Amino acid sequence: MQNRIQLIQAAANAIYKYGIRGTTSARIQELSGLSQGMVNLHFGSKENLLLAVAEELSARYAGQWKAIAEDPELDPAEKLISVIKADFDPLVLNPRDVAIWFSFRAEALSNPKIFPLIDSRDTGFRAMILKLLEQIKVEGEYEDVDAKLATDALIALLEGLWTDYHLHSDIYKPEEALKVCLFMLRSMFPKHFLTQSLLR
Repeated sequence: MQNRIQLIQAAANAIYKYGIRGTTSARIQELSGLSQGMVNLHFGSKENLLLAVAEELSARYAGQWKAIAEDPELDPAEKLISVIKADFDPLVLNPRDVAIWFSFRAEALSNPKIFPLIDSRDTGFRAMILKLLEQIKVEGEYEDVDAKLATDALIALLEGLWTDYHLHSDIYKPEEALKVCLFMLRSMFPKHFLTQSLLR
């Protein structure tokens, strides 16, 4: 099990340093200190190892928002804010992992196995956001708000903020990104997103 984890981390570091195309078996061996035989034993091929990297990143990201969405202690607005904060958490938003995400996205259209793992239209995430916004809409009696359009807008905003981080991680401020999201939500759901305590 330790060798498997070590290979996944080495492959992730290789993608970060060299990109998908530059991640060769030799570079994975060099970074991991393990042989090609270990790659074949645990994954069958380099391609399967790279897929495992994408799976690990996807699972870590999904694990965060699913835990929040299932928390019975939080109301819908609190869940949504927590999900947004988690999107800017260093556990997932860090230079290495974001660079890997974008490397995989560059390959996604030509690799149907990778595409579902990095799809910006992930059905589970989208359904969770939509459910929370529909609940907030009912709670606040926001009759003129289209929850689906609000969901599309929020996810597009999060995607854009991740791209901004990818290009400018040295000056990026997660707290400012959170303020941008709250500004958008406040324009549609003012009764739920006015308090400054949401920024803490």
